[in-house]
Formats: sequence, structure tokens, C-alpha cells
Amino acid sequence: MERKRRILAAAAALFVALFAARLAWELTRDRTAPFRGIGAGETVSSSVPPQERRNYASAKIVVDQAATGSQVVEQKYEKESRIESWTENWDSDIAAVKLAVEGAKALVQRENSYGLPGSRVLSVSLGVVPDAFDPSVETLKAIGRLRSADVVKTDRTSDFRALEARRLSLEKTRDGLARLRDTGAQLSDRIDLETRILEIEGQIQELGVSLGDFSELNSFCTIHFTLRETVRGAWRARVLDAFLSALGWTILVYLGLGACILAALGAAVLGLKLADRLKEGRGRP
Repeated sequence: MERKRRILAAAAALFVALFAARLAWELTRDRTAPFRGIGAGETVSSSVPPQERRNYASAKIVVDQAATGSQVVEQKYEKESRIESWTENWDSDIAAVKLAVEGAKALVQRENSYGLPGSRVLSVSLGVVPDAFDPSVETLKAIGRLRSADVVKTDRTSDFRALEARRLSLEKTRDGLARLRDTGAQLSDRIDLETRILEIEGQIQELGVSLGDFSELNSFCTIHFTLRETVRGAWRARVLDAFLSALGWTILVYLGLGACILAALGAAVLGLKLADRLKEGRGRP
């Protein structure tokens, strides 16, 4: 009798553990994420942003040194803020977002809007000048109900200097190869030389584009802002839906596990019976 109780208790504990794990997943998963259309084979929308442009800014910092005195050092840095908010007043808060973007004279570098009424989502990436970064962050944080916000500043001075050094090295290589044009080489060698020079010119141009992002004329900081729509009483409906979904999933999984265990036990019993018959057959004269 005690053994049966232990088995039932273990089975009940397994059921509760599966149900609790599934319920937690149902409550925390993002139900507003875009989906793939059935039969269409195309994605309606994507919450994963494409490769985004990196924004960099410059700042002049005065460093006091005992040996040389005060020196002005130019720092290149990347500054980003990620803000996520919920709203029950979609139209008015969307209007507030547009006013905030216009007021900061921000550059909209990415915008993604999807979802149906009641579960709509707006995600934007803004490029703002450094002086307007902090006021813009505070303005956007005041829209809707703030869920999370952070600001990260990363020094990129070493990256900028590495790009500059790479460009100078390529320019010296290009100039050295250009001086070989008048050495009276054979035609095939001159063609190879020109091809190599063109390749280096292409690399220099690519580096020029990357260095242009560090220019003071392109000095921007980045704000990633996400606004999600919710409705009054949506939490109760979501909990009920999650409860029913988790219960149905747990029952199916539990029945599947039970069927597998019964099948394994049946196979073991049949195997034992076959083994006994084989032994009996061998024991007969």
C-alpha cells in the first residue's frame, strides 16, 4: 500500500512540475510577436531588426597630467538607450511619440509597426545629437507605462584609431605600388599591379565610409524605443488562456509519457515471458 502511495505521489509531482513549467512559459512568452502566415510562406513582419547603422559621437575631455600639464583628448564613443513601455491609450501615445521625435529633430533610422488592435507594437530606432539625448530619453520614458529603460555608453576611441591606422597603411601601400608603374615591367605584371591597386582603393573607400560615421558632422546617439499596446483586464484573460493552454499541453504530454512507460513495461514483460519459454524449451529432453 505504501509503495502505491509513493508511485501516485511521484506521478502527481511530475504532473505538477510539467504544468508549472508550461504555465510559466505561457505567461512570459511574447504573444504580440509577429507570426508567419499559414500557407503563404512569407513573414508578415519581423521583430528582429536588420543590420542597423552604428551611431558614434565625439567629446573633448581635458586630462590633467603631472608631467605635461592639461591636455585636450578627443574621445569617440557610442551611447545607446533602450526603452520599453506599455500603453492602454495607443492613439494618443503614438501621437506623443511623433511629437517627441519631431521635438528632438531625431533621425528615424528604423521603424517597425505590427499587430492588431489590442496588441499592437511600435519599435523605432532614433539617432539624436548628443545634446538632445538625455532630454529625449526622459520624454520617451514619460510616454505610457514604463517597463524597462537603460543607458549604455561605450568608448570607441581605440576602434577609431585602428581604422585610421589601417587606412594610412593602405594608402602607403597604394602609393608604393603606384610608383612601380614606371619601372618598365611586362604587360601581365602591369595588369596585376593595376588590379592590386584597384583592390586597395576599394578597401580605402570602405574605410572612409566607416571613418565617416565617426565624423563630428555625423555625431549621433541612439535610442531604441518600443511601445506595446495592452487593454484593460487583459491580464486576467491572459492568465486564464495560459492556464487552459498549459493544462491541455500537460495532459497530452503526461498521457504520452504514460503510454511510453506502459509500452516499455509491456515489452519488458513479453521479453521475460519469451526468455522463460526459451529456457523451458532448452530444458526439455
